[in-house]
Amino acid sequence: MTETLSNIELTRLWVEKLVVGEGLCPFAHPVMDKLHIEESTSTDLETITRSFLSLLNEMQLADDNDLPTALFIVTRALSDFDDYLDWLFVCEDLLEQSGLEGEIQLASFHPHYEFEGEDADAMTNYSNRSPFPMIHFIRENHISEALKTVTKPEAIPERNKRHMQRLGKEGLLNLMPELAESAIFVKK
Repeated sequence: MTETLSNIELTRLWVEKLVVGEGLCPFAHPVMDKLHIEESTSTDLETITRSFLSLLNEMQLADDNDLPTALFIVTRALSDFDDYLDWLFVCEDLLEQSGLEGEIQLASFHPHYEFEGEDADAMTNYSNRSPFPMIHFIRENHISEALKTVTKPEAIPERNKRHMQRLGKEGLLNLMPELAESAIFVKK
């Protein structure tokens, strides 16, 4: 009998095994033990957006060392990638309006993420495919510090795409079989 993971547990495992374990994000390992994951189970976009703003406010008020990074996952809405992108643009506008642009950066992940110009089934998209629609809140000062230790940071996205191509779907599922029943592989 296999144990069913909560949405937050699955997200944390995805970060540990794929993002950190496969080296997709050189900034993640140092703050992994303080990673905060918040889940919105709402289907109402206004409620989800209020929860996003609440987490943004929490990040603003918290000490950098206490809350260095956070993931906001949406588990019952925004399954359509285009709808997610529309909402992401709203969130980026809200970040700018809050005066936190330059302090906090938003990174986007989605089960059906597609890079512009890439085929929908291309493995390159899997570097940004996550079990749930999510936004990663990253403190700019932590990125600046991490960049001091990374050679050619501008090459990270292309390196990750190549890594996912080498890994392939079978390799990804061998690495993390828990994703087999996730929205990454099960289209709803």
